[in-house]
Amino acid sequence: VDHSFIYDGQNWHLFYATGFMADNDAYIAAIKKRDFEAASRLSLEAGNGHAVGPDLFSLEFQEHLQFESLGRFDWIARGVGNVFHCDLDQPYGFLYDVKGDEGGKITGAMNLAWSSDLDHWQLSDRNPIHSPPAWTIPGSPFKDPHVMEFEGVYLIYYVSMDQRGYPSIGLTTTKDWETFSDEGAVFSLPSQLRGTMGIESPQVIHREGIWHLFFTYGEGLQHAISPSPFSFVGARDSFWNVGTGFYNIGPFHATEIIQDGDHWWLSTDRKEETRRLNRFAGKLCYRGTQEDEQTLLEGLYLSRIQWAGDQPTLVHPGR
Repeated sequence: VDHSFIYDGQNWHLFYATGFMADNDAYIAAIKKRDFEAASRLSLEAGNGHAVGPDLFSLEFQEHLQFESLGRFDWIARGVGNVFHCDLDQPYGFLYDVKGDEGGKITGAMNLAWSSDLDHWQLSDRNPIHSPPAWTIPGSPFKDPHVMEFEGVYLIYYVSMDQRGYPSIGLTTTKDWETFSDEGAVFSLPSQLRGTMGIESPQVIHREGIWHLFFTYGEGLQHAISPSPFSFVGARDSFWNVGTGFYNIGPFHATEIIQDGDHWWLSTDRKEETRRLNRFAGKLCYRGTQEDEQTLLEGLYLSRIQWAGDQPTLVHPGR
């Protein structure tokens, strides 16, 4: 299940997308029929659960956070988002993707909310704060935002699809959350037959002078590195100090990389591993159906990350 973590100095906060899994097949049927009113009533991403605890292993449910719909542009879904620290008027922001419709087609955008305490949220009066840029195909996904701040600049990574139809990770930058710069696509790949069809859960971290891109695609979690946050694919002469390409870490889905002091963690659900086991067993569970999605109800899992230079290795948490 899509989620994000944030630490307030005393407690960890987990925000995770919620919905009614039993309505999944009916929701898909409504989308296929372009019955967007029915889809809005069956929204699978209606909001976020909020859990709090002193450490990553001691989280307890606190509340369900559900932002109101602001119009036709966000009435179908308002769920998957990323909570981040901010150095402006409010210390916390929540950037989340929304779905609506226009002209008989699904549309995507992103809304922003601000908070002083992670419990009470105020929607930005500029929503939708972000819309698909010109390099994307109209009607393509526009989702899974992830925000990081670096030297006073907020880097917003997200998923969409370029004009060739390739799933892509886009980047937008801002310093004040009022003016934005479209930096284009930093990574693009063709769709995958098995596992996650497109790209999901993009996250970039900066460690020891190297930029690391993590994303789920196909049969699991992928990893790439770059000397720059603006591109993770390019000609060899632009990557002299790091390796090019990407590789599969393992069958993980909806991942987050978490830094807790000197410790690093991977959080994930078991969806991609269940898909792998189903393939070996000859069991067909088509992507997006309730049977394919139901593993999300199990919850989230943690693995410790140990670094060997620029390569992360997963080990048993060993609490």
